Amino acid sequence: MELAAGIDFGGTFAKIGLVERGGRVRSRAQVAMDPRESFEGIVEPVAETLRGLIANTASGEKLVTIGIGTPGFIDKTEGVLLGGCENIPSLQKRSVQQYLGKAFGVPAFAENDATSAAAGELAFGAGRNYSNFVFITIGTAIGGGLVLGGRVYRGWRGFAGEIGHLCVNRNGPWCNCGSRGCFEQYASGTAILRVYSEKLRKRGENPGSSLTAREVVERARAGDPCARDTLEEAGMWIAQAFGSLLNVLDLEACIVGGGVSEAGEILLEPIRRHLPDHCWRQTGSGVIVRTAELRNDAGILGAAAQAFERLE
Repeated sequence: MELAAGIDFGGTFAKIGLVERGGRVRSRAQVAMDPRESFEGIVEPVAETLRGLIANTASGEKLVTIGIGTPGFIDKTEGVLLGGCENIPSLQKRSVQQYLGKAFGVPAFAENDATSAAAGELAFGAGRNYSNFVFITIGTAIGGGLVLGGRVYRGWRGFAGEIGHLCVNRNGPWCNCGSRGCFEQYASGTAILRVYSEKLRKRGENPGSSLTAREVVERARAGDPCARDTLEEAGMWIAQAFGSLLNVLDLEACIVGGGVSEAGEILLEPIRRHLPDHCWRQTGSGVIVRTAELRNDAGILGAAAQAFERLE
């Protein structure tokens, strides 16, 4: 049986799994990661953990490829992380793809983590029944991926899918990408937390310093009107971004992942309701708006999926 290793580099942990072609995760582990460590100090413990997982596989099972997901802009040929991963600085200007490919003697492929997640949803998740869809992951920031004609669309250099940096308000706040009014500034987990906190302060309430976007979602589910209003506003901005993409790309589905997507219908309903305001009736007709399916395994399965795809 052929297996892919899926490796997802986060800010404090790297998640590692061995995945069958059908999407079953055979084994998994995670490695604590100090983002201040050297390149080798981060990557070698991941390699050692992967060796341990491989050593425990049954006879007849074979590692054939390695997929790696990290934040940032990754050259799709050499796998060099060119920028956009400031939270793990030692990975920048280096290639985890080359390091692990050489260490294990199999083809390795590195990709932006959100693009990998789109590949995972296409192969194993909510995108299985669609050939053309947009995927966004809403966490601290907003990442994205595009599937066109049944394949992940990566663009000329592998940088496609930066949906969080669509301009939705040219006079909006400055973004860390250097532009103004990016979608990410209005509907990310960070933005949701900011808007909700502002609403509480205007009502004489102290939001506290430990509040998270996930808690805002939980409060919305519990009926908190300020939290529900906040997700309503986020849904309007998401509808605007999706509508623009539908007009340009004529998609079948819009899939929402990441921690904020756990809000479910409280977020999806306003997206669906406001979507017709931002696209032609013809391009919006019949489009499905839904949540992603892979959740906690999105990183591992996405990295493995894109590796299997690119191997072929």
